[in-house]
Amino acid sequence: MRVFLCTFKGFGVAIPMSSVASVALHANESTEYGIEGGKSAISLPRLFNLPDEIIRHIIIMKNQSSEDNYTEENNIMLLTTEIECEMDISDQPVFPLPKALSATRFSTLFSGIQFNSNKLSDNATRLILLLNCEELNRFTQKKEAL
Repeated sequence: MRVFLCTFKGFGVAIPMSSVASVALHANESTEYGIEGGKSAISLPRLFNLPDEIIRHIIIMKNQSSEDNYTEENNIMLLTTEIECEMDISDQPVFPLPKALSATRFSTLFSGIQFNSNKLSDNATRLILLLNCEELNRFTQKKEAL
């Protein structure tokens, strides 16, 4: 599976490229989380309760509920520090998340964990969380209903 790898201090998040509609540079530093005009913005650093970090990229996810995945309505925008690289992740060494993480508010957003043998950068780590795009879509729909 081909993914975008977003790195944070101590871990990385792998976002499947098949679920990404587009990627853009981020210019507004004040966006954290919100729903505006049918678009949901989720800051990955805030999701993990990380200290304020500069958001560099916006990843616009494909619309899961529409045949036209590129419609501007109901899109999910992931705000991230930066996309470190794109890479292939094999399905074989992907492990389920430890049960201890099930108590966290974000554990359902990830389909598994992988331990990478090579260090990609100073921020990148050997631990990579795989984003579950279907659960991300459900998560934002619940937030919209509130």
